[in-house]
Amino acid sequence: MEKRYDVLVLGGGLAGYYSSITLARGGKSVALIEKESLGGTALRWGALPVKKILDSFKKGDEKFLSTWDRDLEVLDNRIKNNLINEGIDIYFGEGEFIDSQSYNVGNTILEGDYIIIATGTESASIREIPIDGNRIITHKEAIDLSVIPKTMIILGGNVEGVEFAALYAELGVSVTIVEKEDSLLLGNDEDLVFPIENYLKNKGVNIIKGVGAEKAWTEKERVKVILEDGRTIEGDKALVTLLRKPNIPRGVERLNIIVKEDKIVVDENLATNESHVFAIGDINGIMGMGHIAIYQGIQVADYILHNTPVDIKYEELPRAIFTLPEMAGVGKQEWELTLPYKVGYSYFKDTWRGWAKDIEEGFVKVIIDQEEKILGIWMVGENVSEYVSLLSILIHNKVMVKDIKSNLIIHPSLTEAILEAVLNA
Repeated sequence: MEKRYDVLVLGGGLAGYYSSITLARGGKSVALIEKESLGGTALRWGALPVKKILDSFKKGDEKFLSTWDRDLEVLDNRIKNNLINEGIDIYFGEGEFIDSQSYNVGNTILEGDYIIIATGTESASIREIPIDGNRIITHKEAIDLSVIPKTMIILGGNVEGVEFAALYAELGVSVTIVEKEDSLLLGNDEDLVFPIENYLKNKGVNIIKGVGAEKAWTEKERVKVILEDGRTIEGDKALVTLLRKPNIPRGVERLNIIVKEDKIVVDENLATNESHVFAIGDINGIMGMGHIAIYQGIQVADYILHNTPVDIKYEELPRAIFTLPEMAGVGKQEWELTLPYKVGYSYFKDTWRGWAKDIEEGFVKVIIDQEEKILGIWMVGENVSEYVSLLSILIHNKVMVKDIKSNLIIHPSLTEAILEAVLNA
């Protein structure tokens, strides 16, 4: 059987979901093909479930892990119904390209004027550390453990590793983080990382920095890890967060596109060498973040619908790390700057709203250049990810200190800490 559509979208994660819906609302006929489950890493095993678990801890509810399978059914139905309600046809199964405009899934050949590849990435084993899904696991298994381990080794002090360390430390698991670099959350200023690292240590997390893991294997229901300095550590589970590999669709070699080891190469409009074939989200290797996948999906859809060039200012996008406390912000950090700058801090507890709410932790950091332009706004504290989403507009518009001072911020509110930080710079 053959069916023709305006657009074929491969992958039902955030990138594929938002591009499909935007295209359908623009009047295009859309087929979405997903080989496993809708939602992708971000919604099923990444930021959303981690945040949901940590939120449950704040409420004193630690039963979340036992209910995630049930929640996934609800999530699946919600995503599927949203797509169907927009008139999008969904096909499940791992298909393959026949040519640059045809894709075979099951017994159906789908043809499309445009094709969007949004197949994402997945965790990968590395040298001498084979993932078995039982003792040596990935985030997929870590979010859905039926029995909470007593001890866990987390290989990698990156965002994923630190978020899971916070999660399992809250559950009373004895956690060890192994990070090859000299600091956790590499690529962030020390003053932003310090409260998170301090929290983990206070929860009993053992942090090994400056030495990597060389080998891991299972022995008698335990995982043994040999470090580069010769030490051996043991745990009930080892969570590997070190490497991801792209999910390259089968048959892609039949297309005239460039595929490298870690990505599909795209131009400024996220198109491949085949001008009607696009690659969005993690698969293009630009930035592995959920909100970037969303914006790429929306903008590629607009490009197809209206020929509007893709325009995403990646350096201005907000970022967040869902730990306890959270870190979030926009713009530059100090480690990136070579020209003179000033820094201002304000602690949430010192704001009037912070005092009223009995807040004890967290702060805002504002980075300003010599001409009084705002270069970066960063925060550490509870739920700070909720405050920063639209602050990237300030960076994009090159807002000055005088602009912050001349605009009104609701009083009393925690966002007054931004004004206080500017005044303290």
